[in-house]
Amino acid sequence: MKAAPWLDHLPPWLAWGAIASTGAFAPGELAVMAMPLLAAALVQWRDWSLTAWRRGLELLALAGFLFLLLLRVGVLLTVVDLLFLLCGVRLCLPRDVPQRRQLLLMGFLLFITTAVSTADLDFLLWSTVWVAGTAALLLQLNWERSARLRQGPFPNPPFVRVLGWSAAVLVLGSGFFVTLPRLRLGLSRLPVGIQNLGGLQAGLSDVLDLGGRGPIQSNREVAERIMPAGPLSPQARQDYGSALGLLRGMTLEGLDGQRWEVDAETPRRGQTRWTGGTSRRPVAADFFMGPGLMGIVPLPYGETDLDPAPGDALRFGRGASLRWVFPVRRITALRFALTPSELEPEPPPRGRRLALLTATGKDTGSARDWSLRVAPGALPARELAERLAATLRSSFTYTLDNPSGGAANPLEDFLERSHAGHCEYFASALAFMLRHRGVPARVANGYRLGPWIDEGGYFLVTQDQVHSWVEYYDAAAGGWRTADPTPAAPASPFGTGDLMAALSRWTDTIRFRWDRDVVRYSDEDQLAGAGWALARFEALTRWRPGPAVKWLAGLALLGGLGWFGSRRLPQRRPGGAPGRIRELRPLLRQARVALPPREAETARAWLGRLARLRPHRAAQLERLAREADAVAYGRKPAGTLKALAREEARQWKGGAP
Repeated sequence: MKAAPWLDHLPPWLAWGAIASTGAFAPGELAVMAMPLLAAALVQWRDWSLTAWRRGLELLALAGFLFLLLLRVGVLLTVVDLLFLLCGVRLCLPRDVPQRRQLLLMGFLLFITTAVSTADLDFLLWSTVWVAGTAALLLQLNWERSARLRQGPFPNPPFVRVLGWSAAVLVLGSGFFVTLPRLRLGLSRLPVGIQNLGGLQAGLSDVLDLGGRGPIQSNREVAERIMPAGPLSPQARQDYGSALGLLRGMTLEGLDGQRWEVDAETPRRGQTRWTGGTSRRPVAADFFMGPGLMGIVPLPYGETDLDPAPGDALRFGRGASLRWVFPVRRITALRFALTPSELEPEPPPRGRRLALLTATGKDTGSARDWSLRVAPGALPARELAERLAATLRSSFTYTLDNPSGGAANPLEDFLERSHAGHCEYFASALAFMLRHRGVPARVANGYRLGPWIDEGGYFLVTQDQVHSWVEYYDAAAGGWRTADPTPAAPASPFGTGDLMAALSRWTDTIRFRWDRDVVRYSDEDQLAGAGWALARFEALTRWRPGPAVKWLAGLALLGGLGWFGSRRLPQRRPGGAPGRIRELRPLLRQARVALPPREAETARAWLGRLARLRPHRAAQLERLAREADAVAYGRKPAGTLKALAREEARQWKGGAP
């Protein structure tokens, strides 16, 4: 089998793919791991003999290990790189069965170093392929050992059986997963190669700086998914969308020039309570929040009752934010019940706090001048905010290109020249305008509600939906209101109707269901599943079949017995006719024109007549007859018989001489 040497390359390459699927290593680190395997593949392809270089390759592996130690890249990365280097050296050299087993062992070690670090769906697929690949290699090794004891042509291993074995492993593993007790080890992804820490990429931040340069790049990383309690009608879905339209993460009240920052003395949200989720409110849903660098829980406006994870997992932080006490490594669930409200009651700010909320920063006079042109005179806070926000939405353009970021005075450039920017410019400009007019105002950072994913039954919020808006104090109402001056952003790619959007929605749904139903599968889920199974079993024990079901079951049983008997009878007939032995059919098709089998003639008798017709093939036909008898009477595996019959059929192709 010409492809047999390439099977040795499967375990390390599949282990490399599994490691890459976790995202635990940076792209440069993955490239270093793949280099020895690529070199070995080149040697295999060119059929180079490096036996004379064995000692040099071994010294190269030792030097690579010492180099990794000098770099101090960490124990884990050193071990993984060394294993890949050893796999590459072993693949470059001639190898027998012991060396091929060493490759399998090193591939297994590489695989388990990653298996404890992730539970993603991509890794499940790679695990399945890894099991199939290693099973194929083990089958090849054992098949070669047994084939050396046989005579004649070397048959190919039955690789089709690998599919059945892999399916059996999946079924068995699924059974263990459902039934074994849950082990709460708290394993998380390995902290190697954190991505998206640099550059202007969309994402929640606790600072708003108008002087940032460069365009903002798209970021489809999932921030949270919001799943309503129970199915929703189109009207109810619209009501949910209105109630959850803005999800506040934090408020920015402090100023440093034109830079907004959180303030440590911002009062926490008085409308948020821990009640165990028992309160009945108009809007109820589950938040499934993705892991983030800040651990902030964005919440809608209104009176909110929360049902957090056990152990007081939430606390209030700076900027009136709600944060997880522990680092969030995976998607975390949070149940809430909400009574939406447009007003957040709070006593009027006084003293230092009033001065903080009306400070205007440096070089922001353009905001005062612009507001006086649009809305001159003394106006109530609500009317002033709505008029200014409406003018900004209708007269300016939303863009992520950041045309005013490099200006000496970004706010003035935005209002007087570019008339274009992202949400931070709109929110900051409106907040400065209100403060110049004596209205306490601040910037809020959080998210807009994302598109509805009908395939999964939830609202999807990604980092592309990160948003800034304004909260201002309405003295007439005695509380804070919101104003969003930013024009409508482009539609989310998940919400369009093209094929790629549908594929993205289905992919996100599968990932979400995998995390919810598999990764976070718990002992409570086990008990619920066991209760469901017991209830169905009790209902089954009370069920009694009717006459029609009994007749159908009897007919099915008789049909099954007849089919089973028909499959077994031909093997019990003495000698077995040539047509009854499946493996002889290729030869029968080629030779029956010149010498058809007689009625009730056995395979041995027919092959004997073929030998008399072609004496120079007598030895081969005699061996074929022995194999046919062994298969028909001794239940011997038919692999050798099949190979011999095909070879003989090729000799007879074209008819008898």
